[in-house]
Amino acid sequence: MSWLVDVEFRSSKVDGMGVFARRAIRSGTRLWQFDESMHVCDSNALAGLDDRDLAYALHGGYLHGPSDKFLWYRDGMQFMNHADGEMANVGLGFWPELRQDHCVALRDIAAGEELFEDYSFWADAGLDPRHWLHPFYMRQGRRHYHFLRGLERQPVAA
Repeated sequence: MSWLVDVEFRSSKVDGMGVFARRAIRSGTRLWQFDESMHVCDSNALAGLDDRDLAYALHGGYLHGPSDKFLWYRDGMQFMNHADGEMANVGLGFWPELRQDHCVALRDIAAGEELFEDYSFWADAGLDPRHWLHPFYMRQGRRHYHFLRGLERQPVAA
């Protein structure tokens, strides 16, 4: 299992299901990390999925920027909802190697609190019409594609 802290998955007031801390989590705690249950895909692997699995993968997965591999999973991470900037309590802010990918608590998180990641760090990866992932979004993930497109990174003021 890729979760390193005690979480539960239940209805979110933000969108669908969410990830909630069962116990308090200290800032800096590693919450989730890559493990061998993840599906690591290139264009050929995604092309081999049926439409239902492809839609599921695109909605809950992400493109690992440095490796150009698409990761998806069924461990509950697909229920992590988005929050902008300082509202996010989960993230990382840099790309580790693929098999070292993980996220941490960005601040102390109370028991019962929903976990939110700012997707804008990674959301623009693969959205360019010239990228190999783009046709998959157009085939089975248009709604999520447009959501991610709306999160494209804005320049950070110095």
